[in-house]
Amino acid sequence: MKLILKNLKILSLLTFYEKLFFLFPLILILRSVVINAFLILISLIFVYEFFKKKYFFIFYEKWVFFFILFIFYSIFRGFFSMNPDIAVTSGISNIKFLFFSLFIYLCISNTKNLNTIIKFWIIILIFLCVDTLVQYYFSKDLFGFPKISVRLTGPFGRHQIIGAYLSYISVPLIFYFFSNFKKFNNSEKFYLYFFYFLLLVTISLTGERLALIIFLASSIVIFFINLKLKYFLYTIVLIFLFLLSIYFFSSSFNIRVNKFYLTIINISDSPWGYLYQSAYLVFKTNVFFGVGLKNYSFVCDNQIFDLLKIERNNVEYCSTHPHHFYLEILSESGIIGLILLFSSFMSFFYFIFNKIKKLNHNSVFEQYKGLLYGNILILLIYLWPIKTSGRFFTTWNGSFFWFNLGMALLITKDILKKKYR
Repeated sequence: MKLILKNLKILSLLTFYEKLFFLFPLILILRSVVINAFLILISLIFVYEFFKKKYFFIFYEKWVFFFILFIFYSIFRGFFSMNPDIAVTSGISNIKFLFFSLFIYLCISNTKNLNTIIKFWIIILIFLCVDTLVQYYFSKDLFGFPKISVRLTGPFGRHQIIGAYLSYISVPLIFYFFSNFKKFNNSEKFYLYFFYFLLLVTISLTGERLALIIFLASSIVIFFINLKLKYFLYTIVLIFLFLLSIYFFSSSFNIRVNKFYLTIINISDSPWGYLYQSAYLVFKTNVFFGVGLKNYSFVCDNQIFDLLKIERNNVEYCSTHPHHFYLEILSESGIIGLILLFSSFMSFFYFIFNKIKKLNHNSVFEQYKGLLYGNILILLIYLWPIKTSGRFFTTWNGSFFWFNLGMALLITKDILKKKYR
């Protein structure tokens, strides 16, 4: 109790900007309108601080320049799309993601209170796991939301995204704690493993296959880097046994795994295969410039569907988006948009990895390098080509990417800021 009160006191001492930063995982649980309002507030604060403290140096960074160029390109392209209002509005709204990352980087003064913030994020994740497991066993969660068929939603109501939330938020934190595994006593190691397997079981039972794959793939990377070979093998075996037990004792998990297997062995005739085919045909209508942001569905419904010669009642070839990051960018922004966006991302990775080389004796880096590597891992997962994905530039999906990008900038901030003094 004393420890909790001590951390609550520290939390009350956070600056206003740090409190906004701390609230982000909680904000993500709310509806998109609240998340958008939060990001707009963050953007306005950043603009204020940008001019007040003259952060003009940020435009010297190539990754920022290329992303702004991508935004201007998207807006201009949007005027000539099938639905220009949506395309132009989407292009303009993307600036909030950049401002969100730059807010974390430039407006959070230091990482002094980051460890306390992380502890409270852990509490949030544990509560969400408990809430989701209550929904699994009692068909309703603590807030009264029912589960949907074989899928769990936790406090997200009808939105089947709790697994993705737990996965994307927890991976950097798990990397952070396991990077300090050698320093922990046996009791601390036990609690760490308990937290990890609580997440593993919960994500498995949600029925979100991609979320589980991301969590497992990230776990293998984390354990391989941070554990001795003996502990690594023990942990992998234990994970396998847990998953095997869930497979045999949970009919919903069993159903989702079997469906996933059937999808993989026959991807071309699966719902994903149909969407990828339609996205490719949309891309072919305008290879260089795309059809405009969030215009894939309009073009698919009005121009592509008839080419597929499939009855609408039998096969769903068109959706709101292609469910694949690269096909989404190619179909809606074309080759030019993809080049601009990837120029931004590749410049960012060069920017970060170049700074990491200089951080060997930096105390902030030594303390939070596990968290930094976890943030980078999430960014790479977003860009991994062999996976399905949500729409990249939606408020909920995009926020995770830009949050981790901002976190990576924050952790390397102490060494970066010296360059511009």
